[in-house]
Amino acid sequence: MAAMETQSAPLTLESLPTDPLLLILSFLDYRDLINCCYVSRRLSQLSSHDPLWRRHCKKYWLISEEEKTQKNQCWKSLFIDTYSDVGRYIDHYAAIKKAWDDLKKYLEPRCPRMVLSLKGTGNAGSPFILVTIV
Repeated sequence: MAAMETQSAPLTLESLPTDPLLLILSFLDYRDLINCCYVSRRLSQLSSHDPLWRRHCKKYWLISEEEKTQKNQCWKSLFIDTYSDVGRYIDHYAAIKKAWDDLKKYLEPRCPRMVLSLKGTGNAGSPFILVTIV
């Protein structure tokens, strides 16, 4: 009876432990993760957690650890920068980039001049050079 009489503090977002919240955020899509930044300071801080954005960078943009190191940015910044550049292709970018990388891998030993001519038109890592040429 005494246990029922003591009142516990109300459960709030601020009082929840960080790890379970990060686990919940890990199931969100990038749009929802961005929207969490506007809910509260705590969610804004948690939704900027780098491993959450690493997953999205790898899924949508196929960005490797090496590319991240070269660009010297956090995963969230990489995602947002790439999205601002080619975000309209987000649903197809990974497939296009993989096809581009496969084509480049095939052409480099067989037709290096063709690969060099494609590199001369812009960013060699971008699959959208091929889209604009074709």
